[in-house]
Amino acid sequence: GKSVIMSKLAKKVGIAMLGPPLAAGELERPLVGQSEAIILSLCMRGNRLPHLMCCVSIDEIDSLAPRRDEDSSEGKVAKISVLLSVIEGIKDVPNLMFFSATNRLHMMDEAFLRRMSGKFFVGRPSSISRKKILEGIPNHIIKLEIREKLATATTNFSGAALK
Repeated sequence: GKSVIMSKLAKKVGIAMLGPPLAAGELERPLVGQSEAIILSLCMRGNRLPHLMCCVSIDEIDSLAPRRDEDSSEGKVAKISVLLSVIEGIKDVPNLMFFSATNRLHMMDEAFLRRMSGKFFVGRPSSISRKKILEGIPNHIIKLEIREKLATATTNFSGAALK
């Protein structure tokens, strides 16, 4: 998934992951501030490694920072406020990068998005990329000529769907 891609990207450019890539669902906790405390403790590891560029990676961040509206519950607003305070607190860690990913940008909290210094769109894999992904399947399972046809037939598939 996206978190694996983020990990590979971090490794490729020499950035240390401060923990395993997290899915926001793994951080869902019943009490306000619990999931944010986990994020903060991961981020604070970067303070202990000032010589190293570090990152924390969270997939499905939209579930931790959903768009607020007039119907938002107090708990939802409080949760986003705590997450925003964590983001404010970690911006002073100069060697820390915060990678987050979502498929639902339109459902994200605006205040959270404003605090992200860069936003990058990652599209579906190209025909060449799909061929490379499908090359991971052994020949005795799928023959080469079928793999070629699959690369064409899977236009608009995500990398995860191909695997």
